[in-house]
Amino acid sequence: MYIGIDLGTTGCKTVLYDTDGVSKAEFNKEYSLICKDRFVEQNAEDWWNLVLEGIKFVTKDHSGDGVLGISVSTQGIAVVPVNKEGRTLANAISWLDVRADTEATMLEAEFGRDTVYRKTGKFCNPEYTLPKLMWWKTHEPELFERAYKFLLPLDFLNMRLTGRAVCDYTIAGGTMAYNIVDKKYDAELLAFAGVDERRLPEVGCMGDFVGKLLPEVAALTGLSTDCEVYLGGQDQKLAAIGAGIDETSVTVSFGTATAVTKLTKTLPDEVNFSRFRFNDDYYSYEGVVSTSGAALKWAANTIFGGKSYRELDRLAIEAGTSAGVTFDTDLTDCGVISGITLGTTEGNIVYALFEGVSRAIAGFAADMGGCDRLYVFGGGSKSEIWCQILANVSGRRIVSLSTPETASLGAAILASGGKLKPAKIAREYIPAV
Repeated sequence: MYIGIDLGTTGCKTVLYDTDGVSKAEFNKEYSLICKDRFVEQNAEDWWNLVLEGIKFVTKDHSGDGVLGISVSTQGIAVVPVNKEGRTLANAISWLDVRADTEATMLEAEFGRDTVYRKTGKFCNPEYTLPKLMWWKTHEPELFERAYKFLLPLDFLNMRLTGRAVCDYTIAGGTMAYNIVDKKYDAELLAFAGVDERRLPEVGCMGDFVGKLLPEVAALTGLSTDCEVYLGGQDQKLAAIGAGIDETSVTVSFGTATAVTKLTKTLPDEVNFSRFRFNDDYYSYEGVVSTSGAALKWAANTIFGGKSYRELDRLAIEAGTSAGVTFDTDLTDCGVISGITLGTTEGNIVYALFEGVSRAIAGFAADMGGCDRLYVFGGGSKSEIWCQILANVSGRRIVSLSTPETASLGAAILASGGKLKPAKIAREYIPAV
């Protein structure tokens, strides 16, 4: 058996799979963000405690000795200072935190937007890890100097599991300090930031062997000390693995926001998406529709009086068209609903919302180089009308999967050395003629 762990921004999911890839037990529990103005933090000890709780839960009716491997999918960018024993010295700064805008501006002024992007695949943004480290160095110098290492969620958990603080290329790529072409931390960026590379996690390729469980972890969880831990990666990338991504496809993770991921072997200059080193063979592009599910939730509560998602689907099906209504669904900036007439129905507006998100997804897929099909998973994939609209708008076959949660499956695939297979196809949607 294999365990796949998915530590997201506000929840931890742990799944036990048998050797045929069948889920035998699942654990899912939310945890909180600590928010104050522009500061968004988390207690990283919650990450570890939920991992322990999840492992114990999914193995309570199964022999721990039967678990052969573990791998972890995590949120990226968040960072926590730790001592030599891996114990936290302060809260982790979340990827949602934007306190380091001054530091991000300093990096861009020193190196230039294009240079940073060419090196790291990222544009200078306070969400990324390196500006956060610079903020700590400036505003909390005693804490900065006291920290043995600054760890991201994946390497933090690997250190607790095995004693080895190691992350993969996709997690390192979220630091904005990692050269995705050379596959190493960028000496110039680190020197300017005043960060010693030795205080950052080791970096490897997803699927690499990390180590065996520490005896104390085995004792806490009931697993064997022979249980092996394999290197996972950033959650959207492992979700793509669980979905079966390849060069001919694009994966669409429908959630509060929607992540669109495409594999590539080359990095043409004209493509301006976030870029990651995926593994030793591929890079990946990532585009994000910031408020897809969030826009639907807002509309359900604000416009439609708290109707359920199923009821909204029914309205869209009955309408069958947007009837000239357009819905710009980026509610982080300035969402716009236009084209409304006296004949506009609720269903037209819902249909227009589905079309608006679908246009953004289709635009990303086209700009990334196109594809034969889009694999969709996550909450939005449960809406058949939304999937059909996406097929119509994109002109591509849409494949929904047997499980909406593929990140834990992607982790288990890595833990098994590729023996487990991606999620099965649940339904296909063909573009309307």
